[in-house]
Amino acid sequence: MAKALVDLVSQTKWFKGELQHFFLDLRRWRKFRTRYKLDWQRERFAEASGPKIPDERGIYVFTAELSPGKLPPHGYILYMGITGDISNATLKSRYAQYIRQHKTMNGRPAITYMLANWEEDLFFNFVPLPNKSIDLSHLEKAFLSAVVPPMNKRDIEATITNAKAAAF
Repeated sequence: MAKALVDLVSQTKWFKGELQHFFLDLRRWRKFRTRYKLDWQRERFAEASGPKIPDERGIYVFTAELSPGKLPPHGYILYMGITGDISNATLKSRYAQYIRQHKTMNGRPAITYMLANWEEDLFFNFVPLPNKSIDLSHLEKAFLSAVVPPMNKRDIEATITNAKAAAF
């Protein structure tokens, strides 16, 4: 086999191995609304960032971002979650659980993959929402249905979940 063909096959296997699927529906993104002010904060996902995470309930998002770099700031939302809605968990305690999962490589497969695959470029974005009258589950479902992060498997509108399962 010619060297150029071998190189093409090798590069194609590499490209397919690194290929990720992201859902971009700008119409749904534009429709996302919330009456709550979402003042996002962000920390690089690392054990040293743990003390900077507040001990409050709220929402969080993992993003893969190239920062700092020679390219303009950009990234992808990989996973979204809430904490403290039906439990006493906080952003800090949930963050600590993710740190432990990353160290032990033991937990939900999609999350373990996310933590290991993007560990150098992973950021933890969060919004503390201490007001107990805020329905975090409703906010989570609206957010997930607008963005459909690739690592989220539940809490998305049924019509989207079914279509996603059929498409991928």
